[in-house]
Amino acid sequence: MSLLRSALGLATSVTLATTMSCGGSSSNLIGQGQDSGGSESGATGDSGSSGDSSGGDSGAKDSASADSPNAGDTGMDAAVCRPLGAGDTDVYVDQSFTGSPRTGAAACPLQTIDAGIVMAATLTGKITIHVAGSAAGITYNEASVVAVGSNMILQGDGPAKTTISASGACDEGSLGSKTCAVTVAGGGVVNGFTVASATGDGIVTAGANQSPVVKNTAVKQCMGNGIVALGGVELGPNIVASNNVGAGVESPANAVGVVHVANGMNAFDTNMWNGLNFDGGATLNFEGGTASGDFQGIRLAGAASGGHTITGLTAKNNKGPGGVVAYGGQTIKMRSSTLLANTGAGLLYDFVNGSTLDLGTGADPGGNTFGGATAANLDAVGIELCAAPATLNAQGNRWSVCPATQAVIVCGNAIASYADVAYHPAAAASVIDTSGCTVGP
Repeated sequence: MSLLRSALGLATSVTLATTMSCGGSSSNLIGQGQDSGGSESGATGDSGSSGDSSGGDSGAKDSASADSPNAGDTGMDAAVCRPLGAGDTDVYVDQSFTGSPRTGAAACPLQTIDAGIVMAATLTGKITIHVAGSAAGITYNEASVVAVGSNMILQGDGPAKTTISASGACDEGSLGSKTCAVTVAGGGVVNGFTVASATGDGIVTAGANQSPVVKNTAVKQCMGNGIVALGGVELGPNIVASNNVGAGVESPANAVGVVHVANGMNAFDTNMWNGLNFDGGATLNFEGGTASGDFQGIRLAGAASGGHTITGLTAKNNKGPGGVVAYGGQTIKMRSSTLLANTGAGLLYDFVNGSTLDLGTGADPGGNTFGGATAANLDAVGIELCAAPATLNAQGNRWSVCPATQAVIVCGNAIASYADVAYHPAAAASVIDTSGCTVGP
């Protein structure tokens, strides 16, 4: 395993080194860049003649006094480089801007995201930091962790156009002191980026009364976890946490709150650890996406105070014990999900002290696919139930055959032949009600 991690770390480092070799240094601070001649400033480009008209200025008729940032001109002069102050709610960042001065105004953006965050911290109200991208992609190599405050919206131009590569110290609660690229405070928003870290985790979201938000963002090729949720968080729509050395999403042992994965094109795939990993008291509300090609797609191991809801999940080709695994009797309601072609079971569930597993009822059919005529999980079982109760509803699902085949097993041992449902201990009759079933693909 250590050799595999080393090999992946090397490959990841090479990939990131290539990604980060973008033009434009992040060391240029506010006001240090050279004037490109293409941007108007209060001291250059004026003719010095009078004759401004009330209907709109022309470059040839501006007066030197009227062109100052504080002169209050409208029209063309509204785009001058002016200092931001009271009433401003937008800060602009563009690494490719080479003009001067750099004030954070739309016409004269700052060059680094860190500078934009420093500027936003001086303003009041909810501040949007607009970070420019390009069709070819711009990578912002930040010198320290990008710390998005509770009053900030960090807005990129989309994952294909705007990338953050950063590393700084992060206090991650029970995970200890680590490094990460981006932190998001309660109420803060990150929207429209690719985030990568060559040393640690990608995004760390705070545990707070008001959940942080991360959407339309890809977190990938991090040397640690993609996203660490220290409490409740809004993820998605269109969140990708894939190809990371750790988990796609990690909810640590001391976390509480709701991790909400909003319906959309979400993917938690091909992580070296699990797609989504829950070790503590946080609750998962999953509304759609994939967790495939990981060690385990979704792993639930903590004692969550609320029930987990999994809807619209596709978990395929995971290499560990199951597409979805629950080791502590967590309450789960699963609907409209597909768990196929996993090395282990589609669903592995350990019952503890009368725990609740809801896979479908007559009034509310499951709509899940645990097997099919040509597709199956490779450990010869659709679902594996340990310490199973006398009866369990799993109505309205799809299996390899209908009615679903069932077999008594010894949990932890290899399963001799395929069964849609494998359970322990033995019972006088089949324990699973699979009525209303159909055959899967």
